[in-house]
Amino acid sequence: MIIKNLISRLRKSGQIVLTFALLFLGLSTQAAEISFTATVNRNPIGTNEQFSITFTINAQASNFQAPSFKDFNILSGPNQSTSMQFINGNMSQSVSFTYYLQAKSEGTFRIDPATIDVNGVKIKSNVLTLNVIKGQGKPQAGAAGSQSNDDDNGITTKSVFLRVSVDKSSVYRGEAILATYKLYTKVSLVNYTIDKLPALNGFWSQELKMPDQLELKTEVINGEQYRVGIVKKVILFPQQSGTLSIDPMQGSCIARVQNQRKRSNNPFDIFNDPFFNDPFFGMARDVKVNVKSEPVKITVKDLPPAPDDHFKGAVGNFTLQAALDKDQVKANDAINLKVKISGKGNLKLIDAPELKLPTDFETYDPKIDDNVSVSENGVNGSKTFEYLIIPRHEGDYTIDPIHFTFFDLNKKQYVQLSSSALKVTVKGISGDASAAQSVASYQNKTDVKLLGKDIAFIKTGTMTTFAHGTFFGSSLFYILLLIPIILLIVLIVYKKRQEKMSGDVAYMRSTRATKMAQKRLASAKKELDAGKTELFYEEIFKGLNGYASDKLGIDMADLSKETLAKKLAEKNISESLITKMINTIDTCELARFASQLQSVNPQQIYADSVSIITELENSLTA
Repeated sequence: MIIKNLISRLRKSGQIVLTFALLFLGLSTQAAEISFTATVNRNPIGTNEQFSITFTINAQASNFQAPSFKDFNILSGPNQSTSMQFINGNMSQSVSFTYYLQAKSEGTFRIDPATIDVNGVKIKSNVLTLNVIKGQGKPQAGAAGSQSNDDDNGITTKSVFLRVSVDKSSVYRGEAILATYKLYTKVSLVNYTIDKLPALNGFWSQELKMPDQLELKTEVINGEQYRVGIVKKVILFPQQSGTLSIDPMQGSCIARVQNQRKRSNNPFDIFNDPFFNDPFFGMARDVKVNVKSEPVKITVKDLPPAPDDHFKGAVGNFTLQAALDKDQVKANDAINLKVKISGKGNLKLIDAPELKLPTDFETYDPKIDDNVSVSENGVNGSKTFEYLIIPRHEGDYTIDPIHFTFFDLNKKQYVQLSSSALKVTVKGISGDASAAQSVASYQNKTDVKLLGKDIAFIKTGTMTTFAHGTFFGSSLFYILLLIPIILLIVLIVYKKRQEKMSGDVAYMRSTRATKMAQKRLASAKKELDAGKTELFYEEIFKGLNGYASDKLGIDMADLSKETLAKKLAEKNISESLITKMINTIDTCELARFASQLQSVNPQQIYADSVSIITELENSLTA
């Protein structure tokens, strides 16, 4: 009773260090036989099952040396803890070293003794024999060297878990979805790592920028309080109708678990009091915990039939502006026509509007400028298409209104926008040049004047038309006669081939695949040399995916690891090259978003990407 009153007073006063000093001075220690034991918390053990091995010494010791765990994966350890007991006025102390392991394969394995120094003498622990079976093992009742499951790390699927939530589960094709990945924990976390990013097949995604450090806030789930941190936020735009799945994200955490002392049967043991389970009296241990979110189903409704040909997949709420930088130019001078689409929606997926220009105008593919911001509310901003137009002849011209159609999510209907018609006055070339052209086009008619005679006499005698005989009927005559015919045939064949190529989109994409990939790799190299690794990985990722999409004729919305592997296998590409390409794509995608990924060598990724495209090009064009 006196001791318990003392503990109560100490708990109020907080004089923990002074308490220990008084206890150690007032109690005598009794020497005990030194023992160094190794125990396992379960035996047999299931494959891929986590278990712990603990080495315990009941004396002051140093220089602990663990045995080899070559047949197991080390998840955590050594985690050191100290415990003390007072029995009949005598104090006993023990130190434990715990490893958390995972079996690699089935079989029977021997764990050799660990060693430790006590007063200069090296002591060995006992040998452990572990039986690893397929599935999940069950601890043998009363088996030597085993401990109860109650001594495990105490972490369950409700202690730490990963969950993805969406702001809407039923949307139209092209409508934005906000997906938020949250980490929930009831224990203290030291670190977390994203091991595998979710595959977003059927979605176009836009990442939201997150803080470098995980910020934890309190949240109540089913009446239980959790510390919650947002790991990732992403805006998703479904590209096809039907039921799509947001695949799981996988990660791992290091949880810090406090060692709990076991209660003894001695009623005089003051350490039975929960007060002595405070972290001050024992060391915590770190435990690796794997987490994985559950897949989420999204119902994607197809859009109603489009009212015209001006709808190119734009979904949201937009405005349209069109303007010329000048409305009076000289022939052959350039005009800039800017078409600006502003608003909220899938801006980055909008294609350039079609122009209807006068026949005397020439134009080129537009320059595209994106000015967008991504937030939890979606994608806002503008997209500008800048066309270079060259009028060839003078006159007054009218550029027809530019049309743009989008699906309004608020009205649940299509909205058609049109700009005003644009007037252009084209003046002729400068006066001197015009005069010169007029003179050149005018033909003078003058009488033919013969010098010396009015009539030229006919020459008599034999006329020779060829140096070595008659030219008509010679071999050279027929060769020169056939050359125009041959050239005409070649021209017709070439023109038909060009028409076929322009009509065959898949063929055109295939022929440009290598060129586009080389541009991406060159851009990636520049970003790497400039130290912009995130942009480097993005260029490599887009280069490999773009090459696969163009070369194999797969739409980007349908491009997945499974589709890519299947298509390459159909082209008789080696399995090793397929695996190398998919692993490189995964590594680039992971490196873009997981700042903890330190083992990636950008130079090696660049070399692998060049090698992959070169080998694929040689195999696919062979």
